Amino acid sequence: MAKMTKSQIVALLAEKTGASKKLVAAVFEALGELAVKELGKKRPGEFAILPGFVKAKVRVRAAVPAGKWINPFTKQEEMRKAKPAKRVVRFSATKALKEAVG
Repeated sequence: MAKMTKSQIVALLAEKTGASKKLVAAVFEALGELAVKELGKKRPGEFAILPGFVKAKVRVRAAVPAGKWINPFTKQEEMRKAKPAKRVVRFSATKALKEAVG
């Protein structure tokens, strides 16, 4: 089966639950807003996107200083640019989903 679009998912869930497509789309919108709020800077940094299936965590990637490094492919020394620290969102499957799939 090909990758499902958002509208296909909304239509399928509306059919399965008996709710309107507008209501299902509103639930997805509210879930997205809640995820953004919970993953914000002053929040816990962890959110169950689909409880029991997928969770998201914010990880802080450390800053990388500028300096020289050896390119492993060409074996030549090169200058590396400095990169600031940044927040990265990581998604992971829960144990229940892993067992169901595999």
